[in-house]
Amino acid sequence: MLRALDAAWFAVLVLYAIQILHQRPGGYGLLLAFGALGGIAVGGIAHRITRRLGPWRSLLLAGLALAATQAGLGLTANVAIAAVMVLASRAAWALFDITVVTMRQRQVPAVLLGRVSSLYFTVAGGSDAVGAIGGGALAAAAGIGALMLAGAIPIAAVMTLLAWRHR
Repeated sequence: MLRALDAAWFAVLVLYAIQILHQRPGGYGLLLAFGALGGIAVGGIAHRITRRLGPWRSLLLAGLALAATQAGLGLTANVAIAAVMVLASRAAWALFDITVVTMRQRQVPAVLLGRVSSLYFTVAGGSDAVGAIGGGALAAAAGIGALMLAGAIPIAAVMTLLAWRHR
């Protein structure tokens, strides 16, 4: 679900940059660059964060950051704020993805790891596609800002459930 909700807003980010932030197409490229910087920065230190907080708290932190950044994108038309939100979102996604993959590699028996990983990436790819299609449809029906806000609520709800379950 998280991947689908993330793919939903990311699929229309170019429209968000042009229509909401009033940027030229190059502004979209800069937003992507900020996102890449966030992912790279946290990708290099994710193991330290996870070691310090533990895997479940790391997932919770990343998920709450994803919800907050989607809400932030839905509430702003300021390009500087949007750039920070995209940077933070991709940083949170890197932490989430690295933590999930590490947990899977540690918990799945070696004899099954290839099959489980293949299934995970099949489901993830399908989720990305469904999320992108759904995001485009919701943006067309309700607007791009509404799409950004719509994803924040279920992500926050799932993270709240995760926090309660692993308290």
